[in-house]
Amino acid sequence: MMLLVTLLTLLLAWLGSAAVAMAILRRGLQASANVFLFVLLLAAAWAYTGNIVPLSTLLCSSALAVALRATSSWSMVITLTPLVIIIWAGALLVFASDYVALLMVYAEQGLEVFKQQLELAAANGGNPERAEQMLAQMPPLTAEHLLGNLAFMQMLLTLISLFTARWWQAKLYNPGGFQQEFYQLRLNRTNILVLVAGLVLFSSIEGYHQWAWLFAIPIIIVGIALVHALVALKQLSRHWLFGFYVMFITFAPVVPLLMMAVIADSALDFRLRLTKYMS
Repeated sequence: MMLLVTLLTLLLAWLGSAAVAMAILRRGLQASANVFLFVLLLAAAWAYTGNIVPLSTLLCSSALAVALRATSSWSMVITLTPLVIIIWAGALLVFASDYVALLMVYAEQGLEVFKQQLELAAANGGNPERAEQMLAQMPPLTAEHLLGNLAFMQMLLTLISLFTARWWQAKLYNPGGFQQEFYQLRLNRTNILVLVAGLVLFSSIEGYHQWAWLFAIPIIIVGIALVHALVALKQLSRHWLFGFYVMFITFAPVVPLLMMAVIADSALDFRLRLTKYMS
């Protein structure tokens, strides 16, 4: 039953928010008010039962859809996303502090169960020292850490919904358009400065290290777009993309290397240089 509720929550949050975002991208917020209000009522009813994920995803993705329609700039929207999520987190603390406190109780209970299972598994395996070492390395569970994890997941779900909306729009009205937008996605120096400053700031604040990922995700997404664009420009086999994703998932140093490539690309524009070289 819990699994079914979780799946329904994710589907409403993802598909419902994507449908509203597509309507906003196509017709604007005012002309899409009927669609927005219908999904808003569903999400609000879901939130009343104790799960705000569909509601928060709808609001965040709709705000970004409005920004994307107004600016037609993915780089601007990608850079704004961490700020939107931080505003959402602040609103959650101010207007839904009881909800955050309840999540904290559930998280503490889940963490306690995990610790007991880990200690039991280590004792059965004859290596209790390993369990103690792992538990000592775990960061303390604080409200800031919990909210940082929630913000991280909320950001991913929001961006997935927005990308889905743009993909649907391109499929219906401009086939191939989303692919070209994704290939051309890059960050200028101002975008990079904002994201790197946020990353460094939150990485240096005790208890808020998890929040730094909010500023790293946009850079990583642009890095993935860069890889796709270079593979397309060089007309390489899709096996290169498969190899990249395998490395991305299994080899941790790929992430900082990818982020460094994006920072370099903001100054050198690898795609433009490669296009000129090939022409």
